[in-house]
Amino acid sequence: MAREFICLYFSWLETGATLTDEEFGRMCRAGLQYGLDGTEPDLPGNDKILFPVMKWQVDRDVSKFDEICQKRREAGSRGGKSKSKQNEANQANATFAKQNEANQANASNTKKKTKTNTKTTIISSSTATAESDISACVQAYEQNIGPIARAAFDDISRQLADLPADLICEAIGEAALNNKRSWNYVKAILKRCREQNILSVDAYRAEKENHAAAAAARAAPAARPQSKQAAVREYLKKRLAETGGVQDDEPTDNRLYVEATELVAEPLPGE
Repeated sequence: MAREFICLYFSWLETGATLTDEEFGRMCRAGLQYGLDGTEPDLPGNDKILFPVMKWQVDRDVSKFDEICQKRREAGSRGGKSKSKQNEANQANATFAKQNEANQANASNTKKKTKTNTKTTIISSSTATAESDISACVQAYEQNIGPIARAAFDDISRQLADLPADLICEAIGEAALNNKRSWNYVKAILKRCREQNILSVDAYRAEKENHAAAAAARAAPAARPQSKQAAVREYLKKRLAETGGVQDDEPTDNRLYVEATELVAEPLPGE
């Protein structure tokens, strides 16, 4: 049973908000053509950035549809042989019916406060978030690295399973900043983030700052320790400052003052 339609979700109004009417219409036409015969278009404008997200959506819907049809065929071929086999057919039909109900609810944007509509709203919200995340990553890739390949697009979808979109975009920007414009370099950054349990942009930036501070500390010259002679000289300076340079009548004090003054006035060896 061939699928004769693709789904256009209301979330696309937000996802494609930056497109002109011409670009949006062109992208929808390309999506219909792709759903019909698998032709991938060469789009000239911003629609080129968002089309991979629409393509991913179409592939996902087709896969679900084919799975349901396969279950119905298998259940139908065994129909009537036993009650349990008939139940399998009924379950397949029920699954297909629920899928249609979800699509119709999303298309009509119903606001009925029923349990079924609540579930549909949750699914729609999750789908919109996934589309938005993929779109942001694709746009960052196109701007910093270049045209995105299918392998990179599929890998981004897998990375989003356990990493936030803004962290992936940050890694893409880091690759461009280091003039390492390849997806393999970005994957290496994300792998290190997982190994170090860095799962947010804030944690990633904090780790970079700590690394830079440690590198600067290692590069700074070590402070030269004060020599024993210099320490004695500083002590004598302090003592003379405390007495204000006043000589005592005692000869010993006078000699100490003279010797200290000469020591302070003359540079020490090695200074």
